[in-house]
Amino acid sequence: MKNSKFKTQSSKLRLKSQEPLVLRHSFAPYPLRFEPKRGIALLLVVVLLSALLSISLGIFNVVFGQLKISGEISDSFVAFYAADQGIEKTLYRDRIQGELCTIAPGPNCFVETNIDVQSGGCYTLRLSRVSSSTEIITSGQYRCGANPNRVVKRGFQVDY
Repeated sequence: MKNSKFKTQSSKLRLKSQEPLVLRHSFAPYPLRFEPKRGIALLLVVVLLSALLSISLGIFNVVFGQLKISGEISDSFVAFYAADQGIEKTLYRDRIQGELCTIAPGPNCFVETNIDVQSGGCYTLRLSRVSSSTEIITSGQYRCGANPNRVVKRGFQVDY
């Protein structure tokens, strides 16, 4: 008989344990109820939104880097063509017209700085003539006179 009584009491305890948990605090005017399996939707939404945010930030970082590189490539072409124009002009003046370093040949006998070109760039060149060897070094750049961190430079060196 005692055994049967114990079984009925334990089944009653199981029923009571499946009911929602009620906590009463002195500072709360109403009892707080904690029901199982509630709030999981909010957790899933937060996890999903954080994953989407991290993916979109990664994509933005890649796209922004590619845009920056493509802008630097166009600046590089302007600097490259400015340096090329400086070399061609100097070779023409030296080899065809024969007007450079004829009086006093030596290292750095002819120097020009920040010569503007039509493409928006500029170039700096240095011509050195020692004995029968001539060296021309030109450096083209875009955004002449701008912030040194934003300047793109390309150069050529010709020996003959």
